[in-house]
Amino acid sequence: MSERRKLWDDYAACWSADPSIRPTALGAVAVDDVAYRDPGTEVGSRAELDAYMSGFAGAFPGHRFRIDEVLDHHDRSLARWTQVGPDGEPFMTGVSSAVHRDGLLADVTGFFLPA
Repeated sequence: MSERRKLWDDYAACWSADPSIRPTALGAVAVDDVAYRDPGTEVGSRAELDAYMSGFAGAFPGHRFRIDEVLDHHDRSLARWTQVGPDGEPFMTGVSSAVHRDGLLADVTGFFLPA
Protein backbone atom coordinates (compact mmCIF):
# COMPACT_ATOMS: atom_id res chain seq x y z
CA MET A 1 0.00 0.00 0.00
CA SER A 2 1.37 3.41 -0.94
CA GLU A 3 1.88 6.11 1.68
CA ARG A 4 -0.76 8.27 0.00
CA ARG A 5 -3.25 5.39 -0.02
CA LYS A 6 -2.66 4.82 3.70
CA LEU A 7 -3.07 8.55 4.35
CA TRP A 8 -6.44 8.56 2.54
CA ASP A 9 -7.57 5.38 4.33
CA ASP A 10 -6.65 6.90 7.70
CA TYR A 11 -8.39 10.16 6.77
CA ALA A 12 -11.54 8.28 5.73
CA ALA A 13 -11.55 6.49 9.09
CA CYS A 14 -11.64 9.87 10.87
CA TRP A 15 -15.17 10.48 9.56
CA SER A 16 -16.57 7.60 11.63
CA ALA A 17 -14.02 7.63 14.47
CA ASP A 18 -15.02 7.86 18.11
CA PRO A 19 -15.20 11.60 18.96
CA SER A 20 -12.73 11.11 21.81
CA ILE A 21 -9.98 9.96 19.43
CA ARG A 22 -10.92 11.90 16.28
CA PRO A 23 -8.79 15.00 17.02
CA THR A 24 -5.68 12.85 17.46
CA ALA A 25 -6.47 10.73 14.41
CA LEU A 26 -7.10 13.85 12.34
CA GLY A 27 -3.82 15.34 13.56
CA ALA A 28 -2.00 12.36 12.08
CA VAL A 29 -3.38 13.00 8.58
CA ALA A 30 -3.97 16.76 8.22
CA VAL A 31 -2.06 19.96 8.90
CA ASP A 32 -3.46 22.28 11.58
CA ASP A 33 -4.65 24.85 9.03
CA VAL A 34 -6.17 22.28 6.66
CA ALA A 35 -8.68 23.73 4.24
CA TYR A 36 -11.68 21.50 3.52
CA ARG A 37 -14.62 22.10 1.25
CA ASP A 38 -17.50 20.15 -0.21
CA PRO A 39 -20.82 21.34 -1.67
CA GLY A 40 -22.19 21.92 1.83
CA THR A 41 -19.37 23.60 3.71
CA GLU A 42 -15.96 25.21 3.77
CA VAL A 43 -13.68 25.10 6.82
CA GLY A 44 -10.13 26.27 7.48
CA SER A 45 -8.68 24.31 10.38
CA ARG A 46 -8.42 20.83 11.88
CA ALA A 47 -10.71 21.89 14.74
CA GLU A 48 -13.38 23.08 12.30
CA LEU A 49 -13.02 19.90 10.23
CA ASP A 50 -13.35 17.81 13.40
CA ALA A 51 -16.59 19.64 14.23
CA TYR A 52 -17.90 19.07 10.70
CA MET A 53 -17.03 15.38 10.92
CA SER A 54 -18.96 15.20 14.21
CA GLY A 55 -21.99 16.66 12.46
CA PHE A 56 -21.65 14.09 9.68
CA ALA A 57 -21.51 11.25 12.21
CA GLY A 58 -24.66 12.57 13.86
CA ALA A 59 -26.49 12.94 10.55
CA PHE A 60 -25.38 9.55 9.20
CA PRO A 61 -25.03 7.17 12.17
CA GLY A 62 -23.17 3.99 11.34
CA HIS A 63 -21.90 5.28 8.00
CA ARG A 64 -18.25 5.18 6.98
CA PHE A 65 -16.12 6.00 3.97
CA ARG A 66 -14.22 3.45 1.93
CA ILE A 67 -11.38 4.60 -0.29
CA ASP A 68 -11.68 2.81 -3.61
CA GLU A 69 -8.74 4.27 -5.54
CA VAL A 70 -5.98 6.84 -5.08
CA LEU A 71 -4.08 8.58 -7.84
CA ASP A 72 -1.17 10.81 -6.92
CA HIS A 73 1.76 12.78 -8.23
CA HIS A 74 3.96 15.52 -6.86
CA ASP A 75 2.13 17.15 -3.93
CA ARG A 76 -1.39 16.26 -5.08
CA SER A 77 -3.73 13.31 -4.97
CA LEU A 78 -7.21 12.25 -6.00
CA ALA A 79 -9.26 9.68 -4.10
CA ARG A 80 -12.37 7.91 -5.35
CA TRP A 81 -14.55 6.92 -2.39
CA THR A 82 -17.81 5.27 -1.41
CA GLN A 83 -19.94 6.22 1.57
CA VAL A 84 -21.14 2.92 3.04
CA GLY A 85 -24.23 2.65 5.21
CA PRO A 86 -24.59 0.61 8.40
CA ASP A 87 -25.87 -2.33 6.33
CA GLY A 88 -22.62 -2.35 4.31
CA GLU A 89 -24.37 -1.16 1.17
CA PRO A 90 -23.11 1.83 -0.85
CA PHE A 91 -24.97 5.03 0.00
CA MET A 92 -23.11 7.61 -2.11
CA THR A 93 -19.95 7.88 -4.19
CA GLY A 94 -17.60 10.74 -4.80
CA VAL A 95 -14.09 11.96 -5.42
CA SER A 96 -11.86 14.16 -3.31
CA SER A 97 -8.73 15.98 -4.36
CA ALA A 98 -5.98 17.11 -2.04
CA VAL A 99 -2.84 19.17 -1.90
CA HIS A 100 -0.26 17.75 0.50
CA ARG A 101 2.19 19.56 2.75
CA ASP A 102 4.81 17.84 4.89
CA GLY A 103 3.26 14.46 4.02
CA LEU A 104 -0.19 15.47 5.32
CA LEU A 105 -3.42 16.70 3.79
CA ALA A 106 -3.36 20.49 3.51
CA ASP A 107 -6.26 21.31 1.18
CA VAL A 108 -9.10 18.86 0.49
CA THR A 109 -12.03 19.33 -1.87
CA GLY A 110 -14.81 16.74 -2.00
CA PHE A 111 -17.26 16.17 -4.84
CA PHE A 112 -20.41 14.05 -4.62
CA LEU A 113 -21.17 12.07 -7.76
CA PRO A 114 -24.73 11.79 -9.05
CA ALA A 115 -26.48 8.47 -8.53
